[in-house]
Amino acid sequence: MTTFAQKSVIKGLVADTLEKKVLENSAVLLIRAVDSILVKTARTDKKGRFEWGNIGKGDYHLLITYPKMADYIRNISIGADTVVNLGQINMELKSKLLHEVIIAASKKAIRMRGDTLVFQADSFAVRNNANVQELLKRLPGMEVDKNGLIKTQGKEVKTVLVDGDEFFGDDPLLATRYLKANAVDEVQVYDRKSKAAELTGIDDGIKQKTINIKLKDNAKNGYLTTLDANAGSDAFQDYGGMIGAFKSKLKMAVFGTYSNLDNDSKINNSMRKLKGEDYDQIEIGDDGSSIMYASGGDDDDDYYSSTGGLPSNINLGAHYSDKFYRNKMGLKMNFKVFNNKNTNHKTSISQELLPSGQQFLSTGSTDDHSNVTGENMRGTYTYHTDSLSILKVSFGLKQNRSYNESKSLNGSKNEYGLPISMNNQSNIGDGASDLFNGNINWSTKFKKKGRVLSIDIQPESQNSSGLERSLNHTEYYNAQGQWSRSEDVNLIKDNSGKQNSIGTRISYAELLSKRWSMEAGYTFKTIASSSNRLVFDAVTGAVQKIDSLSNNFKFINFSNIGKMIFQYKVKNFSISSGLEATQTNFELKDLDKASNFKRSYLNLSPRTNLFYKISNSASMAINYNGYTQQPSIEQIQPVIQINTPLYQVIGNPTLRPSFTNNFAISYSSYLMNLDQFFSTYLNYGFTNNAIVSSEIVDEFNKRVSSFVNLDGNNSLSGNVYYSKGFSKLHFRMGLDLSFYRSGNIARINGVQNKTINTQYNAKASFNYYTPKVDLSYSPSASLMYGTSSIGGFNDGKSIIHNHEFSGTVQLPYRSEFNSTLSVSLRPANASFGTDLNVVILNSYLATKLGKNEAFELKLTATDILNQKIGYTRFVGGNVISENTFSYIPRYVLIGINWNLSGNFTKATANP
Repeated sequence: MTTFAQKSVIKGLVADTLEKKVLENSAVLLIRAVDSILVKTARTDKKGRFEWGNIGKGDYHLLITYPKMADYIRNISIGADTVVNLGQINMELKSKLLHEVIIAASKKAIRMRGDTLVFQADSFAVRNNANVQELLKRLPGMEVDKNGLIKTQGKEVKTVLVDGDEFFGDDPLLATRYLKANAVDEVQVYDRKSKAAELTGIDDGIKQKTINIKLKDNAKNGYLTTLDANAGSDAFQDYGGMIGAFKSKLKMAVFGTYSNLDNDSKINNSMRKLKGEDYDQIEIGDDGSSIMYASGGDDDDDYYSSTGGLPSNINLGAHYSDKFYRNKMGLKMNFKVFNNKNTNHKTSISQELLPSGQQFLSTGSTDDHSNVTGENMRGTYTYHTDSLSILKVSFGLKQNRSYNESKSLNGSKNEYGLPISMNNQSNIGDGASDLFNGNINWSTKFKKKGRVLSIDIQPESQNSSGLERSLNHTEYYNAQGQWSRSEDVNLIKDNSGKQNSIGTRISYAELLSKRWSMEAGYTFKTIASSSNRLVFDAVTGAVQKIDSLSNNFKFINFSNIGKMIFQYKVKNFSISSGLEATQTNFELKDLDKASNFKRSYLNLSPRTNLFYKISNSASMAINYNGYTQQPSIEQIQPVIQINTPLYQVIGNPTLRPSFTNNFAISYSSYLMNLDQFFSTYLNYGFTNNAIVSSEIVDEFNKRVSSFVNLDGNNSLSGNVYYSKGFSKLHFRMGLDLSFYRSGNIARINGVQNKTINTQYNAKASFNYYTPKVDLSYSPSASLMYGTSSIGGFNDGKSIIHNHEFSGTVQLPYRSEFNSTLSVSLRPANASFGTDLNVVILNSYLATKLGKNEAFELKLTATDILNQKIGYTRFVGGNVISENTFSYIPRYVLIGINWNLSGNFTKATANP
């Protein structure tokens, strides 16, 4: 028996009866009436027509939108196997309707506004007093993990705006954690172009998922006050507090944090992005080695995050921003004081195979204590001189002081277990630095569409100084493992340096025709810097300068950069291609030896970006980028740098620049009606004349490292990601498959060694969410394989697989219980004979108090099974290694959180 599904067709034509024309590119949405799920989306063609097939029978809402036109809403009932021809649908101007009649209509839960996806917040149920994070979890295509990381349509959201502006910075944590869900009117999701693309109109392929939270009218003026105090076992503490207020464009806040729990303070994590306006920096190294245009990073420059150790961090800060003079002027100021300490005990064991077949087993331990303190202030002033022009002045002032003290013991044995060498080192040093940088930008858009001019001036000045004392005692052993001789080195290193620079950039964009556009630019930057490195030998008690380790250099750099890019754009397809050329004159003056070292070279950086928007929900891109990398000062200056008597570095003045080619292709699609996302990409890169390490290793495992040019460095990586949501089941699943392969060239004792490291990764995620229960399971596995051309240990394979279970349950009396179980399994392999399995169990119980649940009592237990370890291990080619580091062990915290937020304006009752 053969059966056929009962499907129907809907079609129609959208037109403007006033101007008697069809409306091309009108947004047409079909929404299921029973649950407001978006079923179909389309854009009308050149003739204003649209048509859908495979429509199941049922009741629907048809929504049509077009700029300056009133939304068209119509209820449609679809039967089985029918063709519904809506004929010509006439749209009316909003201005005309408003003169004639007042229309009251409820907004739909989901709708498209141009390229922006809009969610009506009140259409998604959340519990009372829920924050914005809980609201986002209810929106189709949204994911929010336990740390507050937000993903939409499979991509990470790094910017969250409130009413189109930064909310005490653009950090997603601050706005989503402390704003209440009932204050939100709409949640808008769109792709934000880069600043350069927004200014010039030349698409550079850089886009970032952005969320804009539109507040209700009564919630636009309010306050945020939070206090988070936690104390517990083993003197672990985590305190943070913030007081903030916002009224229209005015935002003010002060905050302070203290934590010795590896920066787990929620306040610290939320406030760390309070900084001045990002601007595209003209970055050129002292030798012209790196030329790029880069915006500020995700975190504040002073954000401190250690990979291991026991921290103790204090941060105090303030934020102010406002717009005035009819919003023509704006001012943003941030001030911060910090004191970051860290104590770490590290050990290492490594085994290395040399080309001769000789093997070394190296062991080491280090006790390290560091302390960094400082202050910084950042600010931005903007002035809209007219409707088309803007002046923006940004600046930063910063000073740091550092102290470091370390003791280490390192030794080597041969393949027979006999000692070869042993080094005992003690270092004590402190330093200071200060920095001023800024940017003056003036940009204007001319009356002719697509014509833009932008001018930047960037001054910078920085100074640094440091004094370090290094004591070394090294012992050497003969072939029989017997003590042969010892060596004592007592070095005093007095380093100072300064750098002043000025850069200027002019960028001009022009729309050449309907489809062709052009961007041209010129940049000039000059850098004058000095480095005075004085090294003294004090082993006999008499301080004596060591000429071979000391230097007094001055660097002078003049760089001229020209850029030309053309873009061709038609409908949903665009291709841009261009070249950036940099001519650099570099002079290195050795004041001690009265000698000059000059270089002049040309860097070429071609690029091509192809983008095709297949539909409103699918796109693909192909990118190529090439760039030249010049050797750094440390790599070319012929001065020996001694870290320990067993490890020295010397530059190679004959190094040539390298050139890297990168190719990438990507595809992504998002089916809104199915809440389904798919993406894939493939990247390949290779480098000619790569600057690589060249080591000479003697029988005592003493190393003299330098640099040479070799061919053979390359990398290949790929990824496939799929996620699917089931709204009726409150369930979401995801699958992430990836691989990475890298080939790296080096030279050991004159023999070329090529290591190839390959890694395959698989990760899945399953999440079930209701207002009462949130359950998730995330398994993952990685297979790593390393080979070496000179030979290797065992088979070079290792595997690791992890499993994380997490559950949150809403209990009576406004209580919440969460438990997370993380299982890490590292089976034994040919290199490591024992399994390494770790099970971490964390839990908390929280109860909310007060009328608005502003108070929270929380009991947190971390690593309940006491299995956490600070340990890593690596298998790769001719090297295997194990490392340990200090870590925060099991602890229990009792905390109180007071999170009071509200509005200065009361909501008006609905008529």
